[in-house]
Amino acid sequence: MGLTVAVIALSMAPRGALTVDEVRARRIVVLDDQGVMRVEMGQDSHDAGRRSRTAGVWLYDAKGDERGGMATHEDGLVGLAFDAPVGKGEDHLRDRLSLRVDADGAAQVLLTDNLTRGIVGLLSDGAGNGGVETYRWDMGAKLIHRRYITFDLDERQERPLGEPQMQ
Repeated sequence: MGLTVAVIALSMAPRGALTVDEVRARRIVVLDDQGVMRVEMGQDSHDAGRRSRTAGVWLYDAKGDERGGMATHEDGLVGLAFDAPVGKGEDHLRDRLSLRVDADGAAQVLLTDNLTRGIVGLLSDGAGNGGVETYRWDMGAKLIHRRYITFDLDERQERPLGEPQMQ
């Protein structure tokens, strides 16, 4: 009887902010007022389709589609990415703005278009070298034109689509 009275009293108590010193969880999901997941914190599944498994914070739009996030990867990369909406480009390649630092300290900022083609990049190799690269995609000739500019260098390259980038 006493337990029942305590439960009823607690359920009728005014609701205020809950403050705790620490929360430990494997996954936290924030829902909007429509019940749609808008923020998720945790570790993704083994089959998430990423370059390597990640732990971080992912952002979702009002439809519940992923629109970006910040995460650490098991391979040592840390990244921040913002994605195009679903339907703008290939669904599995929607990153449009990405910032990343690799395990070796190299860093990159990359802007891409809706065809997931790199347009502009800022690069650092982690050893004091880096620069700006821009791309022009000639789909008719099946060529990628790359211009790489550093303080001391202005280099232009072209390669057939599908071939690895020269360094």
